[in-house]
Formats: sequence, C-alpha cells, structure tokens
Amino acid sequence: MTGTNILLKAGTNEVELLELYLDEGSGESLKRWSFGLNVAKVKKIVKEADLKNFSGRGRSNSSVNATAMVDTKSPLVLGMFEYMGSVIPLIDLCGWLRMEKVRGNNRMVLITEFNEVVSAFLVSGVNRIHRISWGELESLQGGMARLVEGTIIGTVKLTNPDRILQVLDLEQVLEDISPGKRDTAFMQVEEVREKKYTAMCADDSRSMRNLVRQSLERGGFEVSAYSNGLELWSALEGVSAMAQKTGRPASDFLQLVVSDIEMPGMDGHAVTRRIKDDPYLRDLTVYLFSSLITEELLHKGESVGADRQYSKPQIATLVRQAREDIEALHP
Repeated sequence: MTGTNILLKAGTNEVELLELYLDEGSGESLKRWSFGLNVAKVKKIVKEADLKNFSGRGRSNSSVNATAMVDTKSPLVLGMFEYMGSVIPLIDLCGWLRMEKVRGNNRMVLITEFNEVVSAFLVSGVNRIHRISWGELESLQGGMARLVEGTIIGTVKLTNPDRILQVLDLEQVLEDISPGKRDTAFMQVEEVREKKYTAMCADDSRSMRNLVRQSLERGGFEVSAYSNGLELWSALEGVSAMAQKTGRPASDFLQLVVSDIEMPGMDGHAVTRRIKDDPYLRDLTVYLFSSLITEELLHKGESVGADRQYSKPQIATLVRQAREDIEALHP
C-alpha cells in the first residue's frame, strides 16, 4: 500500500484515515477496537507471516541495533525485520496502549514512515480507508482527554456498523520508545535569552507541541500553544480583530505562526488558507511543521500560501530560519 489514488485538495480540511483494529479476548468475549491512522504515513501493509528475516527480542545483533532509528532495547519493540534493504523495528501497539497482547490468526504489520523514521506496528487487522473532514474528528474533553492524552488525538463516529474510530498519536509512540531523540533535537536550537518576538503554534501531538513551544521559547519567542487547528484559528481571529480595532498591522501583536498539518477540527492547510485570505492577517509569517512533508504536501502548502515548510526533525533549522525571516521583516 502506498496511499490511494484519490487526491485531496489543499485547504479542503479533509484527510484519508486507514482503519485498523486490535482484538482483545476471544469467543463471545471478543472485543474489537477500531483505530485510525493517516494513510499518507503508511508505506505498506504486509502479513506478519511474510516478514523477512524477523529477529525477535534478545536475538538482534549489534549491527541491527546500529541501523535502528528507535531504541531497540525498549520492551515495546518486539523485534527487527528486513524491509527494502534496511532493518526496521516491529513495535507492539497493544503494549503501548496498555491492552492485552494482540490476537488473531492473520495478524498484519503496518510499515510506516513519519518524522523521517521507518518503523512498523503489529495489529490484528485492517478494515478500509475513510475520507473524512478534520471537522468530524472530535477532540476529547475533560477527564477523558487527560486519561488518553499522548495516545489518542480524537475520535470519529462511523456507521454501518456503528463504531468509534480512535485516531492514534503515533508520534508519541516514537517519543516514548526513544525519549532522548527529542532532547537532542531541542538542544540543537540556539539559545536566545531576549524574548523579542511572539509566536503561536499548534500541534495535536503532545510531544511535538511541547517540542515546538519549548524550542521557540529557547530561540527567543514568547509562545502560545494550541492542541488543534480550531483553537489556533480562534486565537488568530482575536489578533485580526485587534489589528482592525487599532489600525495597526497584525505583526505588531504576532510575528510567527507554526502549524502542524494533521489536526482535529481544522488542519494546518485550512488554517493557513484562512490566514492568507484574511485582510488583517495575510502578511503574517506562517510555517507548516509536519511529521510528513512529501512532494505532494509541499505543493499543497505552497498553494495555500505557507511561507516555509519543515518536517519535524528540523526544529533547530525552523527556529533559526524564523528569526532570520522575522528580523528581515522587522529590523
């Protein structure tokens, strides 16, 4: 699987989600849980039985460990296998979700690529692809939000049959397996003590939202962070209203917007399009910062007016370039 043939236009606030499922129990007590994953992150789906040169935990040699992009000593890594000339980790998705061990006679493996890391996840099976609007993805609220923060970014109600699709925060999986990588990325950001500029950022992944906020703060920005596109846009409407009321440019109040692409309520492309269509906000500097920047997504970002686009390992580059761009505009 390499995605679908259906092209989604930029700014339409739509996404295609692959429905996967995890089974717990058996017989009459069988419980099937449905989860969603952005199709763009899935490179291939294979049967577990078809994995090449699978090496379980405790049998990986040092050369295999050296090629892995995650900590292979983590208990969430079931083993390693060969894919397209590389050796990649097989991650226990049930273990990460604190569920029973994945069941099923025909278990499947989802090979994914995001944040410039290729990895794989063991699941009970896959169902189908759903095209939805990000507006259909409901952010969790209250106690439930606190309970599942860092695992589920939102839910979608499906019908025929009725079920709830829980959309996974896979970026948090990699953070939980290899927390040191985030710290390394953060420490590569040049520290600037004077807070000269103001920024807003939005990301539905807790780990990425914290990384962006803390990195921008380290780089000399005062930062307001939001967990989805709707919250970000609501805050931007306030800036637009302030600019209109005072007759001052919006850049007097805010100099930078950094937005993830995939978010509940409103995606980053839709937010960017609204910013560039707003007569008071259109001159703001807008960066898109995503776990996956493909050629197609680059074109989409350009079409909605994004000033720059970065993949998520490039946080130090983003902060440095942001200061340069803003200093050029506001010497």
